[in-house]
Amino acid sequence: MKYTFEPTGANAQTNHLGSYRRRLPVSLERMYENALDWAHLPHVHASTFDTITCTESGAWGWRATVTSGDEDTEIELLLDRQARRWITRTKSGQNVGAEIWTQVFQVESRVLDITVDFFVPDIPASDRLSLGKAYAAVYERLYDEDVALMSERQRQLDRRLEGRSTDQSLSIENPSRLPLPHAFSLGGRDYLLHQQDQAWLIYPARCPHQLGPLDALPLVDGQVTCPWHGYVFDVRSGRCVSGATCHLGPMPTVTEHSDGLVVSWALPVNPR
Repeated sequence: MKYTFEPTGANAQTNHLGSYRRRLPVSLERMYENALDWAHLPHVHASTFDTITCTESGAWGWRATVTSGDEDTEIELLLDRQARRWITRTKSGQNVGAEIWTQVFQVESRVLDITVDFFVPDIPASDRLSLGKAYAAVYERLYDEDVALMSERQRQLDRRLEGRSTDQSLSIENPSRLPLPHAFSLGGRDYLLHQQDQAWLIYPARCPHQLGPLDALPLVDGQVTCPWHGYVFDVRSGRCVSGATCHLGPMPTVTEHSDGLVVSWALPVNPR
């Protein structure tokens, strides 16, 4: 059962509006990683957050100002790994003084139960049930979106631990007939083949930051955007043009022949 609501009656201070419970198919490591990842909020949760400006962050948590519509809200997240919980507090803005307590219970190595409790001060008794349901509906949507991110990140990390092909070249026949971008693997990594201005372009299928899907958004003017954090990369140079320090790294070369393309890594020359 996902929802329980237990209005606490009259309380001049902070009212418990209800709880949201859910089982998640993710590890504790991914869950902590996600809680500390303030930067993904306006990208993965664009329907809830417009922008975020972080003022301080670390292994303890983070403080930031988030914008939703015309409303600015200062929030802080404090992570207590020993207690397996984190507390999100509204420091200023709408519902100032509100606290959201998230408790994690590890069922298996990659299965968690969570309980999220909503506390908001000075809410009339007649409004607590409806506001509690509104909070729970928001968290239902947020976790739907976060589970997709965490699960895909875990899948990509697992794949990198698996033994995969170390082939140094790949032939692609009739590339003009392929739906683009065309995904392929080479040397144990995944890449995308695209064409712009009659030139063939190759770039990684995964963002170097947290392995986000670079095939989720279109290639525009030689640039691709990661949907998880909004990092923008120039696929020709590999440079992140949105200000982050990460880089796409070296990429294989593509050679056009009469019968198709050959994508290859240049083999090192052994000195004699």
